[in-house]
Amino acid sequence: MERFRELISKPYFAVTFLFIAMVAFYVICYIARSLFGIFDVQETGATEILTYLFYGFGGGVIFCCAKDFIEDKSTKSSFLAIVFIYIIMIFREMGAQGWLTTHDTVVTKIRFFTSPLNPLYEKIIAGAIMLFIVAVFLWVFVKHSKAFWQGLLKGNAISLTTITLFIWTILTQIIDRFPAEYLKHVGTDLAEPIRFAMKIFEECGEALIPILIVIAFLQFHYLYRKNN
Repeated sequence: MERFRELISKPYFAVTFLFIAMVAFYVICYIARSLFGIFDVQETGATEILTYLFYGFGGGVIFCCAKDFIEDKSTKSSFLAIVFIYIIMIFREMGAQGWLTTHDTVVTKIRFFTSPLNPLYEKIIAGAIMLFIVAVFLWVFVKHSKAFWQGLLKGNAISLTTITLFIWTILTQIIDRFPAEYLKHVGTDLAEPIRFAMKIFEECGEALIPILIVIAFLQFHYLYRKNN
């Protein structure tokens, strides 16, 4: 157990883990493609199930680490805000962004608020929820930005894992939207092998987001235990 604590507390553990996990996912997906003719990673439902399992596992880890945050008054409010954001991420994965509209697909796009087809009350409710989520996120960011950047410059494991989480989340979203944007602007689809490779990255990459959160929480947990 002590060896695991030392390993996960390494500054570049998260990046190393991502690399190994993604290589493993690619190997598994290409073997499945070769043996079983699976050309759409998403259609099997395996990555979706895996994502929910990882979010469930992450929730358990956060619960186990909660005492470290709640005992310290300086981190209690931040912990509750991060838990709120984590729950929002689960709802997003479940497609909650489409629950508040009866005519559009999601409420996270500008077209939802500009379209006359969407009722005013839906726009008000969705807008209020979106503003609250953004406010919570910004509050956490502003409160911890100084410590985050200082930690990043010093090679702090938690800061490096956090920046890895942000970059990885943005990257998976870019990869997710790229094929559709390419078709929209170029007029032709990407080659099938490229689409398959990008789908693996997007689906499996999103599944690993809660694991990155778990790593950050465990790093804080071990650091807190070490200093107290």
